Amino acid sequence: MDGFKKQYGEWGLVAGAAEGLGAAFSEVLASWGLHVIMVDQDTGKMKITAERLRQKYSVSIHEIEADLSDKLNVATIVGQMKKMDCRLLIYNAAYGPVKDFLDNTTDELDYYVNLNSRTPLHLIYRFVKTLPPGQRSGILVMSSLAGLWGTQLVVPYGATKAFDYNLAEGLHYELKDRKIDVMACCAGATDTPNYRSTRPKKNLLGPNILDPQIVAEKALKKLGKRAVYIPGFANQLTYFLLTRLLPRSFSAGMMNRTMAKMYK
Repeated sequence: MDGFKKQYGEWGLVAGAAEGLGAAFSEVLASWGLHVIMVDQDTGKMKITAERLRQKYSVSIHEIEADLSDKLNVATIVGQMKKMDCRLLIYNAAYGPVKDFLDNTTDELDYYVNLNSRTPLHLIYRFVKTLPPGQRSGILVMSSLAGLWGTQLVVPYGATKAFDYNLAEGLHYELKDRKIDVMACCAGATDTPNYRSTRPKKNLLGPNILDPQIVAEKALKKLGKRAVYIPGFANQLTYFLLTRLLPRSFSAGMMNRTMAKMYK
């Protein structure tokens, strides 16, 4: 993908990179010949992924150990990006357990907001401030289909992902004239350790489980071409049917019935 590298430069940063979708984004970038800045607080898993990518693709991997729920780490991350002339930011980090709203602690409620919404807001702001005028850059924010409707059992997660969706969609239009491509990727169920740990029950209305490598590759290929991308034909069809042809009350009810069958 020489065209991608030519557009966004030699380096890409993935926030929340140790495993799952973050590791998949890191691998796709490395396979396209980009060097990768990996950010995560799980240093053990991050080191394993980083070393595998170095050996497999002969690229440089720079690891940053950071708790992304703490906005004080934003300055360090942006400083490293500027030092390496990194013009591509992928924010994948998220907290999203499946449980009743009232089973969350107040500290957890803050954690959802800090990790899923506050840090990407500050990180994008500082990152854009450091970019040279007129130089092509990219920002990809992972949102979720859970952010498109109010969904039981993932209420705080869905609310913060709705924030991410609107943040990226708005910036797509606002930063276009600065040659900064911004896109939200609204993924559905993806075969990651986090998703598997929720132990969803199989049912006929359940989601089609996507491969994280395919999600990452297709999302990166859509960057610069649209404001919002929904991976997977079944998810795209479902979104079209539930938002264009049916009342929101019906579609939200259908999504919530599906969640109840999967987890209650």
